[in-house]
Amino acid sequence: MAVNFILRTFKRSMLRNYVPAKPRQLHFCSMNLSQCVLLGPVNGTFCNLFCRKICTTAWICTDSDSVSCWKCGVSIDLNKVLFCDYCEVVQKPKYDADYFTIFGIKKKFEIDNRELTKMFRLLQMQLHPDRFTQKSEDEKQISACYSSLLNQAYKTLSSPLERGLYLLEIQGHPLSDEREIIMEPNFLNEVMEINEKIHEVENKNDLERIQKANEITLGKLLREVADEFRNNNWESAREYLAQLKYYSKIQERIKELEQEFEERKIKVTCCIS
Repeated sequence: MAVNFILRTFKRSMLRNYVPAKPRQLHFCSMNLSQCVLLGPVNGTFCNLFCRKICTTAWICTDSDSVSCWKCGVSIDLNKVLFCDYCEVVQKPKYDADYFTIFGIKKKFEIDNRELTKMFRLLQMQLHPDRFTQKSEDEKQISACYSSLLNQAYKTLSSPLERGLYLLEIQGHPLSDEREIIMEPNFLNEVMEINEKIHEVENKNDLERIQKANEITLGKLLREVADEFRNNNWESAREYLAQLKYYSKIQERIKELEQEFEERKIKVTCCIS
C-alpha cells in the first residue's frame, strides 16, 4: 500500500509539470448509445490487466499512441484509456468496436459463456453507475453510457440466436428477418403443424412433450449453425439461423403457455382454499 501511494504521488508530481503543446478546453458532449462504443484490446484485455492489479482499466486504441483526458488534457498511456492517472476521471467511450472485442473474445459463434459472464462482471465492477454517485455529472453520464453498452453487448452475446445474428451483421451478411430466406414447403408445413398443436394443447403434460421435441430441434440447428460459422459458410449460416428463429419463436410461445398454465393452477388453488 505504501509503495503504491509513493508511486502514485510521484506520477502525479511528474504529470503536474506536463503542459500540452496546445492547451485547450475540453468539454463533455452528450452521446447517444450508438456513439458510445469502445475499441477493444489487441494483445490483452481489461480483465487480464485487472487480475494483475493494475489500477486503471484498459481497452486499447490502435490508431494512436495516446489520448488526451477530456477533463485535464493530460496525455494518457495507450493501455490506460478509461481512467486518467492524473485527475482519475473515467474517459469517454471512443471509436467503433464490436461486442466481441469489448469483452476481449474472438469473433466466433462458439464462445465460453462462463468467461463472457466473468468479463462482464469485472467490467461492471469498474464502470457501473453506482460507483459514480459522488462524481461529477459528466462522469455519471459517461458511466451510464458504458453501462448501457456493456448490458446490450452481454445480452446479445449470451444468447446463441442473437449472437449468431450479430456475427452475421458484423461480417457483412445481415439477416434482419427470417422471411428473407426462401424456406422449403416441408419446413414451413412442419412449423405450421407445431403451432397448431400448441394452439390446441389443453394441459401441461401435452405442452411439455411439444417442448422437449422443440428443444431437440433447436439443439440440432445450433450445431448446424456452429459448423457453418466454423467454416465461414455465411449463406448457409443465414439459412440455419432463419430456421432457428422460427423454432425460437415456438419456444417463446411454449414458455408463455407454461406461465398461463401456472397462473390457472394458482387461481384454482386459491378458489379451493
